[in-house]
Amino acid sequence: MIQCFVKREFVSSFSKNSTPKLRYVSRINATYKYPRIMHGHQDLLELLFVRSGTGVYIINEVRYPIQQGDMIICNSGVLHDEAPECNSELNTYCCAIAGLELEGIRKDCLIADDIYPVVPCNEQAAAIEWIMGMMYTELAANKVGGEECCHYLMLALLSKVLQLVEDNKVFHDKKRDEIYLKGEMIKTYIDSRYDEALSLQSISRALNISPYYLAHIFKRTIGYSPMQYITRRRIGEAQTLLINTCYSVTQIASMVGYDNISHFNTMFLKYIGMSPRQYRNTYTNAKQEKR
Repeated sequence: MIQCFVKREFVSSFSKNSTPKLRYVSRINATYKYPRIMHGHQDLLELLFVRSGTGVYIINEVRYPIQQGDMIICNSGVLHDEAPECNSELNTYCCAIAGLELEGIRKDCLIADDIYPVVPCNEQAAAIEWIMGMMYTELAANKVGGEECCHYLMLALLSKVLQLVEDNKVFHDKKRDEIYLKGEMIKTYIDSRYDEALSLQSISRALNISPYYLAHIFKRTIGYSPMQYITRRRIGEAQTLLINTCYSVTQIASMVGYDNISHFNTMFLKYIGMSPRQYRNTYTNAKQEKR
């Protein structure tokens, strides 16, 4: 028998005034063909672990190549998006955590905003996959005590990821030229008004930039045309509302900027591959099957 003793005291990484709480865990398989497109969470941190395969994940309009064993960190308030056309047999776990407070970092964030959000787990990959798999299994079983078990597993996961971040810390080399700053200004304007009746002309008038130049700057810095970006923002937020609320499809369409329910249904089908109602029913049925 070999015993390993606790050799030193430790200082908790988490604030004494609050306790992080696990909100959900998802297991996403390559066979699931309905993308979760551009969205953000104002009060949640999301951790995405690549179980197998390769792909591209978009965080704040930056495209990151991902592969087996990578951890993708999506801080609170950070827009993230999928690029399913770039994925090859991509299988992942995802968990969401609320109430995280770390010294010197925004609430519900695991890393500073200038840290590279994709971290290779290397020799810790198997342990992290086991922890996330156990959390998923416990919640899917829906047995008494599962939530408490998952709470401690979540704390272990956070501690391991914090160690990995510290060991693999890479800072962004962000471009701050005039084009980049103007692209960010246009994006900020759209993000605050994506649910309004925006057009290329109305945006250009508001920002005093010619429509052609605005479209050129935006596509170069963000990767989408302004109108494509608006649509992805609307559809991504609609997915969140369909999953997390009981609002009707008509109400959700209006909330994300569509006055015409038929147009909303058409755009949702184009981007997601099924109607809003089918999407909600598919998600609801998946949750019921886990009970």
